Amino acid sequence: MLNDDQKRLRFKQLQARNYRASLQLEGFELGLHDKEQADVESLGETEKIQRLRKEYAR
Repeated sequence: MLNDDQKRLRFKQLQARNYRASLQLEGFELGLHDKEQADVESLGETEKIQRLRKEYAR
């Protein structure tokens, strides 16, 4: 049985995957490859924020 944090994480992963799939259906090109997407999905929220900060740092 999953605890609440695991359920939240699973929901966020599923939500992100569905959002990317809907973008692809609309014809948008996504920059990440499948392996990179899986790596990003496995990161926690704080790691994702740190990664975004590095990408947008001047």
